[in-house]
Amino acid sequence: MTGGSAPRWPIGLALLAVAAVVWPLLSLPVVFLALLGVLALPARGGSGAGRSRVLVALAVIGAALSLVRFVVELAMPGIVQGGRDAAEQRAVSWLRDVLFAQDAMRKAGWIDPDHDGVGSAALLSELCGDRPLRGQAPRDNPVLTCGEQIATPLGPAVRKGGYLFVVCLPQRDGHWSAEAGPLLDEEAAERAFVAYAWPDAGARFAHGFFLDQNENIETLPMTNVALSCDSARGPGARTDWTAWRGKRPRPGPLPGDRR
Repeated sequence: MTGGSAPRWPIGLALLAVAAVVWPLLSLPVVFLALLGVLALPARGGSGAGRSRVLVALAVIGAALSLVRFVVELAMPGIVQGGRDAAEQRAVSWLRDVLFAQDAMRKAGWIDPDHDGVGSAALLSELCGDRPLRGQAPRDNPVLTCGEQIATPLGPAVRKGGYLFVVCLPQRDGHWSAEAGPLLDEEAAERAFVAYAWPDAGARFAHGFFLDQNENIETLPMTNVALSCDSARGPGARTDWTAWRGKRPRPGPLPGDRR
């Protein structure tokens, strides 16, 4: 590289750095090549050495600019989106925990007002081991391990991982409720429940979810959306829910079903 003619590789390196500024995906290999270019510069002056140094310097600057663009425009948004995707996956996983707990309640018949051996679905506080609300015997251990429980417009909810979770049961008037009361339809609750997950206040997650007794899992963009217990099943239920990742309901009868 120190012979009589100036080397041509600095020109190519500089052009590649310009391309990386335009297309930041090239930034990482260009940064590596720019470092090699600095090491490849001749220690002494020679024909074209000054021009080579200028071109390599420009390549280094271009590589640095492209790396900044890569981090700001591609890497950081990808990291943020990855975190959101992970949080949403955890929310769906906890909804499935609710499903498994409800399956256990149904099979064991812990809430069985009509004494037919098929248990009704439980409200969230009942799953979490709080005071029994519908006449069943207290249990030494909760069916579901829960986090902090708070009051929400839908009813008692669990706060977990940036999401709020609530369980709603059918009522005799066709609506759904997250609280015990005289309208609660115990017979229908043997066949149906809905669990919701939606972003906690201040959590920048894009989607809410619901799950039912058949493991239908559906999602909804949460832009200016206020959920109610009727949002998935009930009068005026929203029609813009979509299956989460193409999830299909589980086949067959419900666990513990004796019909």
